[in-house]
Amino acid sequence: MNKTEKIAFRESIIVVMMGMVINFPLQTFLLWLTIDSWSWTNTLSISLFTQTVITIVALVRVYSIRMRFTRGKF
Repeated sequence: MNKTEKIAFRESIIVVMMGMVINFPLQTFLLWLTIDSWSWTNTLSISLFTQTVITIVALVRVYSIRMRFTRGKF
């Protein structure tokens, strides 16, 4: 494994682990919000809403981690 592959592998591990740490509490919160607080009953609406929020968070997360790797701060 060369240096570029090691850096890419390390970045991938960090992205996946950060996703796991962020997405589980976020998903739990969004389900609580939509089902318990807002009393949504349509599963398609809940799914689309939560997926949209999680996708936006994932884009920001991956972008910020990628920029840190580019600048050599990880």
